[in-house]
Amino acid sequence: MSSKWKVKIRSVRTKAQASGRSRVTTSSCGCKKSHTSSGNKSTGSKSAGNQSSGHKSCGRSTDPAVLAMQEAGGDLSKLFKQLKDEETAEKLVMAIRHRNAKAVQQLIGCHCKVLAFFCSHNKDCVRICCSFGRNHEVVISFDICVKKAENPCGQSWY
Repeated sequence: MSSKWKVKIRSVRTKAQASGRSRVTTSSCGCKKSHTSSGNKSTGSKSAGNQSSGHKSCGRSTDPAVLAMQEAGGDLSKLFKQLKDEETAEKLVMAIRHRNAKAVQQLIGCHCKVLAFFCSHNKDCVRICCSFGRNHEVVISFDICVKKAENPCGQSWY
C-alpha cells in the first residue's frame, strides 16, 4: 500500500528573529512628513525654473540625490556639533550604555532612527540609520560605540 501525494507549495513566508543581544526599535520621532522635503530648495546659482522633479526645462538636470547629500551633510554636522556640549555627550553615552532607544532618538533627531543596540568585545554600541531627501535618495547608517566604564579599582560601573 503505497500512496503518492503531490503537494504544491505556492508561497513560504519566513520571519527572521533578532538575536538576544540586539533590540530593533521602530520608534517614531513625531516629525511631520513634510520635514524631509525641506532640503530640496533651489540655490542662487540655479535658475528659478526648476521643476519639482529636479529637471530644468532645458539643459542639464539636477540630481535629487545631490540635494539630499547636501541636506545630509548639514544635518549630520549639526548632530555631531551638539555633542561638543558635555551634558549632551553624557546623555548619549548613558543612553547607549543603558540601551535607551527613546533617549538616543531624542538626541539624534527626526531624520535618523535607532536600528539596534549590540555589544562589541568591551564596548556598548548603537546602530543608527538616517535618510535624507524627498524620496530618501541618500541613506547613511553608522555605529556609535562607547567603551564600557570601569572605576579605578577595576570594577565595571555598569
